[in-house]
Amino acid sequence: MKYFKIHLPLLFVILFSVAAFAQTAAVANSDAVESGLRKHIEYLASDKLEGRRTGEPGAMLAAKYIESQFTKLKLMPGYDLKKADAERSYLQPYPYVTGVEIAASGNSFRLTANSAPVDGVLAKPVGFSPNSSVENAPVVFAGYGIVSSELKFDDYANLDVTGKVVVIFDGVPDNDNPHGPFYSKFDVRTKALIAKDKGAVGILLISREDKFDDDKLTRLGYDQSLGEAAIPTFVISRNTAWSVLGIDEKGLKFLEQLETAKKDDPADVHINLKDTRPSVSFKVNLVKRSVNAYNVVGILPGNDPVLKNEAIVIGAHYDHLGHGGQGSLAANSTEIHHGADDNASGTAAVIELARQFAKDKNNKRTLIFVCFSGEEEGLFGSNFYVNNPVFPLDKTVAMINMDMIGRLNDNKLTIGGMGTASEWAELIKRNNDFVAGAKSSGIFTLQLNEDGFGPSDHSSFYGKKIPVLFFFTGTHNDYHKPTDTADKINYEGELSVLNYVAAITKAIDQNPQRPTYTVAKSSMTGGRTGFNISLGTIPNYADATDGLLLDGVRDGSPAAKAGVKAGDKVVKLAGHEVRNVMDYTYILGEMKAGEEYEIVVLRGGEKLTMKIVPVKR
Repeated sequence: MKYFKIHLPLLFVILFSVAAFAQTAAVANSDAVESGLRKHIEYLASDKLEGRRTGEPGAMLAAKYIESQFTKLKLMPGYDLKKADAERSYLQPYPYVTGVEIAASGNSFRLTANSAPVDGVLAKPVGFSPNSSVENAPVVFAGYGIVSSELKFDDYANLDVTGKVVVIFDGVPDNDNPHGPFYSKFDVRTKALIAKDKGAVGILLISREDKFDDDKLTRLGYDQSLGEAAIPTFVISRNTAWSVLGIDEKGLKFLEQLETAKKDDPADVHINLKDTRPSVSFKVNLVKRSVNAYNVVGILPGNDPVLKNEAIVIGAHYDHLGHGGQGSLAANSTEIHHGADDNASGTAAVIELARQFAKDKNNKRTLIFVCFSGEEEGLFGSNFYVNNPVFPLDKTVAMINMDMIGRLNDNKLTIGGMGTASEWAELIKRNNDFVAGAKSSGIFTLQLNEDGFGPSDHSSFYGKKIPVLFFFTGTHNDYHKPTDTADKINYEGELSVLNYVAAITKAIDQNPQRPTYTVAKSSMTGGRTGFNISLGTIPNYADATDGLLLDGVRDGSPAAKAGVKAGDKVVKLAGHEVRNVMDYTYILGEMKAGEEYEIVVLRGGEKLTMKIVPVKR
């Protein structure tokens, strides 16, 4: 090495100039990233995309936008890697049910009273009715069709409905009070399960609308995450209900009042239909409409000859709630739910992280950037990915998920999945000391959660025993409402989160040792509805009629102790048949902590019966 003699003052000038240039470049880069975040979020949350509900045109526009960004960054298309380069795509398709329609044939409805056909009948199958038929089944009145031992309420007390069709009121006895004990537990699907358990073969649901076409149930809505009802279900007009019950509108309203009063005085209210002797025959033939929904997958291959055979997934969901409906917290709103924070913010961060890593090209491991759809409906996109991965799951060393990272407040950042790898605690603390390139100090007040399961896409990966980290800046008053707009995003705060995630990703990438998967301490809050008890299961929300598939089972939970495993399909629980997630959630609501129940699962074609004891949540 040669020695150069440099004048000392000149050296100071040179060093100061280099440092100043580096600082200016860092600030300029931060400004560019923040500008990119703003551009992505403003587009994704714009009126043009109409809330990005999965299966709708706005979601497709979002997918194409993300695809265009990945193309500009020259990421490798992630689907299908087995095809030739020119045939690969960034869009990973999966089937998604958008609705149903009445088939051209195979549908009929006939109501008789006193053995004579009733004219002017208005009846329509609900969109989630299963296809079936019934011939001359007697009709029995069953109030609201509710049974609850906890609430000491039983519309079927002393009532034989075996082989019959029950006619019941829509809604619940406390006038749909959202804070009442009935509201969240007894929807139409739950009532159908109760009716089936009592032996009924169909339901006639009395509309609450004076004008039949105003009833939402006549519009054939279908939610893939909730699936079909347990038995054929029709909504009937109030006039048709008069014919069934042999009363007029005044009498029908009085009957509703009597049934509503049962919530305070659970006396039997039985309507004798021997004067009308109603019976019903019907056929239901509904056809599901299905489209392709898409995950958007871009790959940045690793540079290390060995570590490039391992991958880190960096993901976020891009879908939201469209014009409201299922999942919206703005009652009856049909406005665009913009979803700027949920989750245009996470999607924008994935794009900008991809830009940063693609520019540097220093990653040793392969980085897989995935923007999922179907998250709001039940983690459909991420669940499809982990069951159809573009890179082997046993070589996927970590999954980093960003969901709602655009409302940083008081520098509070929540990180989930801390217990899923033994290295996370030290890694998270070390990288929180300084976040390079942030305009503020970048030091967060961390709120840490051990659990790897939760209501976002990382849960699908942890169910496959992959270490996960979940970044979240907290909920707010605009959550799942039309008011979650781009102008409310804290862009400087999101930039700090992005830089923090980048530093953590780099640390994982550069470490020759892969993160060590560990069993995380459970928060026992899995699932999408609240109960007083827990079994520790993670349900799959895919459309089903033959049982509930389990994506995961929490270690040490009642299900794990009973011998239930991830991949099992629950077909019976506590003496009730389980067809889908709605059946399962209703049964959970009726179970009690400390009591022993039977659970029946299918595993590899074998039917297994086990004993399970729920614990108090």
